[in-house]
Amino acid sequence: MSVATPKPASFQTGFTLLDRKSVAWAALGLALAVTLVTWRHFDLQFESRTQERFRLRAEIEHGLLLSKLEAYEQVLRGVAGLFAGSERVDRREWNAYIETLALERFLPGVQSIGYAPVFGAGERAAVERAVRAEGFPGFRVHPETGNDTQSSIVFISPLDAVNAPAFGYDMLTEPKRRAAMEAARDSGTTALSEAVTLIQSAPERPMPGFLVYLPVYTAHADAAAEPSPQSKLQGYVFGAFHTQRIMERVFGVSPGAMGVELFDGSVGEHQRMFSNAPDGHASAFSTTLPVEFGGRTWVARFSSTRHFETLAVNRTPALVLVGGLALDLLLFAMLYINAHHRQRMSTAATRLADSREQFRTLVENVPGVVFRSELRAPWRFIHVSQRIEALTGADALRFMNGELTFGNFMAEDDIPHVSTRIEQAIATRSPYEVEYRIIDRSGRQRWVSERGQAHVDATGQAQWLDGVIVDITEQRAAIEAVRNLAFVDTLTQLPNRRFLLDRLRQGIANSRRSGRHGALLFVDLDHFKMVNDMHGHDAGDQLLCEVGTRLRQSVREGDTVARLGGDEFVVMLEDLGDTSAEASEKAQHIAENVLAALNRPFILDGKACHNTPSIGISGFSGADERAEDLLRRADEAMYRAKAGGRNRFATTPQAIA
Repeated sequence: MSVATPKPASFQTGFTLLDRKSVAWAALGLALAVTLVTWRHFDLQFESRTQERFRLRAEIEHGLLLSKLEAYEQVLRGVAGLFAGSERVDRREWNAYIETLALERFLPGVQSIGYAPVFGAGERAAVERAVRAEGFPGFRVHPETGNDTQSSIVFISPLDAVNAPAFGYDMLTEPKRRAAMEAARDSGTTALSEAVTLIQSAPERPMPGFLVYLPVYTAHADAAAEPSPQSKLQGYVFGAFHTQRIMERVFGVSPGAMGVELFDGSVGEHQRMFSNAPDGHASAFSTTLPVEFGGRTWVARFSSTRHFETLAVNRTPALVLVGGLALDLLLFAMLYINAHHRQRMSTAATRLADSREQFRTLVENVPGVVFRSELRAPWRFIHVSQRIEALTGADALRFMNGELTFGNFMAEDDIPHVSTRIEQAIATRSPYEVEYRIIDRSGRQRWVSERGQAHVDATGQAQWLDGVIVDITEQRAAIEAVRNLAFVDTLTQLPNRRFLLDRLRQGIANSRRSGRHGALLFVDLDHFKMVNDMHGHDAGDQLLCEVGTRLRQSVREGDTVARLGGDEFVVMLEDLGDTSAEASEKAQHIAENVLAALNRPFILDGKACHNTPSIGISGFSGADERAEDLLRRADEAMYRAKAGGRNRFATTPQAIA
């Protein structure tokens, strides 16, 4: 608040004729009004920021839930691939695959994972006989129905006392489960059921939960016949989840900063699936976000707790109010007493300086870089907080005096995008948010998120930008790491089947464009089961990791080595030659290197172990090729190598044409 300049003596003489108390009281009233408006402005600003922080935390929790569901979906897709890619999955293969997933370690909280084939009423007895022959003499399909189409849970893990009631259960007999299964069948993708009571429940302790289904279609359907989804359906891979347990893994048993309530479909007492929100607390902040997964929509309602609201309390508005009132009283005192009390004016000026210092300290404590800059690139700063030095390596003074601009540190490719986004926000008089890269003075690249808004004057003209810049490098790296989990085999750290198929499609397309030939090596370990039986599964895992290492060392730097699952590996070789004969010769040479590398003894827990491979080779040139067909041909060639005596390679006709 500025101080008026002293007027000439004649004006002061006239002014003494006025009622000085009236002028002082009028000035005090006006100053109080301005102070209250300013205090309310700061109060609303901090409330808005608190609401934004709450919303951001809610979105993070929301993202964690979706990431967890998507991770379980990837597990189900892997299990579905086991059945879709095999003529018949036996009990040992099932147990070995589930053990490899290590769900309790990497994705805890699953009640059970299983597989249920679909069959006609006339096949029911055959299904029961087949499972009983596998060592389950008491197995039966239940409940008994006369339905034309039936199903039965024949594989379930873990098969313990809790999950035993579900073994043999026909899920098509229950309407909610049936609806989800039919949705998965018709869509060909993941389907989420309504909230159900799990069949594993005891009468005195019901287990509320939900199921996720993924259809498995027969791999030998006649493509020319265009059969319906029902005729191609082989069965369903499913995951059963205890709602309370899985959500406690995501959100915790007790709320921290916020409580979470999860509803199926819509918000309502009967639709509530999970809640850790404290009872009897009227939350100051709440928001609802839809959770869309598997063809269904849940509603997540987040509400603040006393802990969050206590931390969110900000004393700055109170300080503004107190400081403003103090200045108002000082002004009143100056007008009310007389000019010789200038010392009090000096005290007021000191208090004002202290308030400004407190405000500056507050700005410096805000996470991120607080700035005021020009409207256009390269965005010279009018004001910037000291945190700019931690972000860029250059101190704030160099930005303030114009020696440096923030545009000097931005990645050149990102500048047009940032400029466009800010120009749009200025044109619409709306806030903006944009993410981009910067290169600090040490040469390190960082990702930042900038939020801001243009300040406009009374005529509506934009004057400058006010905002905050936050370093989000670690958050982006964490998100990228979660995404990579879907493409990497967790045991060997090699690319998995999904990644391989994607690379294989790219390689076929590249071959089609360039005319260069490539090849696929399908590597299967001979008698790998004996390693597990004799040395244990830990030794088997150690062997698989060593095989992956030797494969990478035996091929070229640009070749792709992937693990399909179990003891099966695939090597994709690109750019082998201009003719199939040249490509076949090079592929066989690389296969000989692989044979030599894998014939060397493996040291497992200090003991030498020998394990040989059988290798199938299939060439490709990109002409009318499908990744799945190429993988199948290489697999067939591998089986010919096994039939020929193992520890050798065999080629398909396409590989040597």
